[in-house]
Parts: sequence; structure tokens; C-alpha cells
Amino acid sequence: MSNLATYSNEITRPLQQGDIFITSGVARIVHHNDSFAPRAWAAYDETESTLAESNHFMDALKFIGGRAAVMVLSHDCQLDKEINIAARALMKVDANLSEQAAFTKAEADDELDRFVIVSPLVDVDLVYAARDQNSLADILSARTVGYFPLPDEPTLSLEGVVVDLSYRTTVDRLTLTDRLVSLSDPARLRLRYALARMDSLRTPDLSSDLIEAVGQKIVDIQLPKKGRQTIELILDNGKRIEVLPKPGNTPQEGASRRSTPRKKKP
Repeated sequence: MSNLATYSNEITRPLQQGDIFITSGVARIVHHNDSFAPRAWAAYDETESTLAESNHFMDALKFIGGRAAVMVLSHDCQLDKEINIAARALMKVDANLSEQAAFTKAEADDELDRFVIVSPLVDVDLVYAARDQNSLADILSARTVGYFPLPDEPTLSLEGVVVDLSYRTTVDRLTLTDRLVSLSDPARLRLRYALARMDSLRTPDLSSDLIEAVGQKIVDIQLPKKGRQTIELILDNGKRIEVLPKPGNTPQEGASRRSTPRKKKP
């Protein structure tokens, strides 16, 4: 991937999926007797704290975490979901309230849309899956499930790093204070496929079906039924192929929170 195809300088846009922040953190829960950390995560293990021992199903747990450079994984729709719901509810109650006034009022509520899912940027050389040159090449070419490679950009201090999609943390969006860079729209689409492959698809492979489809005419298209995520293509030889719809982008000109909530003064 080239830098031009990956990074966008439009960092004044609302918070969006694929944003990289240099001020936030990650954390995980481990057994209180074992503080094991993969090499790639060790740099972010600044703090350990034992949680209260449970009286029921398990021993005490330990919290481990620290500051990290992170990428936002939450989808754009999720980042502003509560504000959208609140604004529509306000307009339903007051028919004279304009959309702009409703969203302005909803944005004043600091409790809405506070939490975001993030993953850390890690040194690719420390990733266990990069155990040899072939494995490293697979990670950097996005063939290894669980990692989203980032091209080097020394001016942004991005060199030799990947996003570790297996380490996810829910953080308060107040911790996302310094946005380093955003992903371009094509790169955000690649991120969504990487997340889908990590969580659901794992090993999607349409190659054999597509080979058989060469030269065949598509005679019908069946749209997904409720609860399904695939579109079915029907060819003139009777074969059926299921394909995953292309994830869409959320229009940036629409309603969305324009800034992170401000901390309330004590």
C-alpha cells in the first residue's frame, strides 16, 4: 500500500473509523498469578492493578494497561448513534424544533457516545506471527488475519507498525486527544474487510467460484433476506455464487458530533 492510498490529511473531520491517535491507551484483564504479555504488547504494560477477588467463579483478576498509539475501530454509525437517537427524539417531542437545533441540543449532552473501541499500533518485528521473512511479508501484504498493515510515513512517526486487531479496548473518547492522521476512504474500506475477516469471515475464498464464473452470464441477482449479509448471483449455467456486499461509507456532511465532549470542571 502506498502512503497516498492510505493516509488522509483531513484530520479536522469528525471522529471516524480508522483515525490514529497518539494519546489514548489500551488495557486487558489477566489472571492475578500470570502477567504474561506478548512481546508486541509489553511496551504498553505500564500499570498493573489487582481487582477484588470474586467470591463465586474465579480467583482475583489483574488489570494491565498503559498509554498507546491507537486506531479507532468503531464504525462511524456507532460513533454518533446516541446523538442521532437523541436528536430525533427531541424533534418528535417538539415539532417546531429544527434538525440543526435538535442536534445542537443533543451534542450538549456529554454522556452521549462517550465510548470507542480501539486497537494499538505495534512494532511488526515484535509480532509472533512475523517469525520469518515469508511470514512478515504475509503480514505486510494484509494476508495474515488479525493485523492491519500501515505503510511507513516517517513524518508521522509511523515506521514498521501494524494495527493489532486482536487487542481491543473500549476507551472514553475524551482520551482521544491528539489525532495524528486519518485513513483515506479506500483504506477505511480495507480496514472494514480486515475486521470482517478477523471476526466473521476468517478465510473468505471466492477464487474457485470466480474462475468457474468466467464467461458465464449473470441472469439474476437475489438481494439478501432479513438477517443475511450476502447477495446471491445466479449464472446462466445454473450456478449460484454468494458475495459479500461492499461496505459503505458514512457521508461526512451528515449529522455527527463535531467535537469530543469537554471534561466537566470539578
